[in-house]
Amino acid sequence: MNRISKKKTLSRYIIKKYLSFLIVILLLFSLIRNLSALLFFGSDNLNFSRILDANALITEDYENTDISGLADIDGWIEILDEENRVIFTKGKVLDPHSEYTQKELLEMNALGGFLGKTSFTIGGILNLTYKGNEHGTSRYLATYTVFERGGQSLTGLVRFPAEKVSARFTFLNPSGELRTAMFQTGVALFAACTGVFLFFLLRYARAIRTHVAAPNETLVTGLREITSGNYETRIRLNAEYEYREIEDSFNQLADELMTATKERERLNRERRQLLSNIAHDLKTPITTLQGYAKALSDHVVKSPEQQEEYLSAIYHKSVHMAGLVNKLLEYSRLENDTYQLHLEDTEFTEFVRTVIIDQYDAFENHQIELDAEIPDGEIHLTIDRIEIRRVLLNLLGNCIVHNSPETSAHAVVWSDGHFCMFELWDNGTPIPAELRESIFEPFVCGDASRQSGNGSGLGLSICRKVAEKHGGTITLQEGPDGYKGFILSLPCI
Repeated sequence: MNRISKKKTLSRYIIKKYLSFLIVILLLFSLIRNLSALLFFGSDNLNFSRILDANALITEDYENTDISGLADIDGWIEILDEENRVIFTKGKVLDPHSEYTQKELLEMNALGGFLGKTSFTIGGILNLTYKGNEHGTSRYLATYTVFERGGQSLTGLVRFPAEKVSARFTFLNPSGELRTAMFQTGVALFAACTGVFLFFLLRYARAIRTHVAAPNETLVTGLREITSGNYETRIRLNAEYEYREIEDSFNQLADELMTATKERERLNRERRQLLSNIAHDLKTPITTLQGYAKALSDHVVKSPEQQEEYLSAIYHKSVHMAGLVNKLLEYSRLENDTYQLHLEDTEFTEFVRTVIIDQYDAFENHQIELDAEIPDGEIHLTIDRIEIRRVLLNLLGNCIVHNSPETSAHAVVWSDGHFCMFELWDNGTPIPAELRESIFEPFVCGDASRQSGNGSGLGLSICRKVAEKHGGTITLQEGPDGYKGFILSLPCI
């Protein structure tokens, strides 16, 4: 039989810990209170009954009475003879008398002095708060004892200012109205304490809900969305520092997953397009080769001139196919993560001059005017010379192949200290707007070259791969006066 345990939540755990801690605190408070009362009132070193109780304080040897504790509340002792005349005092006498009447003794009686004064009752405890300054009441109180010495009956008084003390009485096992009052007071006190406790408990539970449970629910919901593939999910926890760290990490992870997903979709789409275009671009020349070869093998073509024409067509188609296959191999090699560039420290301005000089004849043959703006100063880059040369030749070759005669081209090299730019601008045949965003994708050309068979549509894709391998970029931009430009950006050393 499987046991179904109650779902454990962080908020329930914290509330449970809070209640356990509260119970421990209450028990400790009760224990400390009882121990304090025991130590404070039961200690032989500090027993208040020995300070104010004349019976405990005064003995026959009253001359040697220790009144150090009594003096702390401005008290003193007096000894009276049988006629209530003062025959001995010890301590600073604040209310001097030579003798006392019986009425004065009764008024000074400490317990009697408190009875009948204003008081309040809580839980059966009578707390008298009178401080001895009401009209018609003695400012000084006393406790007394009677003892024998030398055959005489003497009275010992312990006198003290009424304002220095207050009295508290506990009624045990009362009945009648007092019992009812004590019960009602106890119920009210218990209800008040319970209400205060529940109030703070609910506030604590609400705080836990807001600051712990709610962020956890939001986080769990976000994780479920991410797990289901919804990488656009973002969370807002509105909580303390630890949760803000979780929020930032979660959202960063979602961003990375969304970027990776889009990149994966792009690569898959690119591969599907690549396979489709390979089949398309190989099918036409292969069909042509098959037709020409069949005609020659069946001796359909009798004329030597026509046979020469067919053989020439077979050769050129095979060259075109070989070039296409080489481009595919080059593109696949660059896409491989294991491919390593052969980087060398290269002075880039002189490197570009050499490549452009090699292409001047081709530009002149196609009647395209090319001027170069290359700085005299040195710009050093760490590049794979073979691959970057291939990129420059591809850009220059496209300028020749895809533009009509009388086109003006302009090559520029410059650096901002962080990146070095090679820009090739021309005012020739414009690139259709629908192709500008995908011009660097495989098998995309800026004209109808794929139909004419003059291009493979892989050159710019290879250029982009080489630039990315170097930590750079290549972009297409529109310039003034109908100019378009390819911008190669490479990081400086």
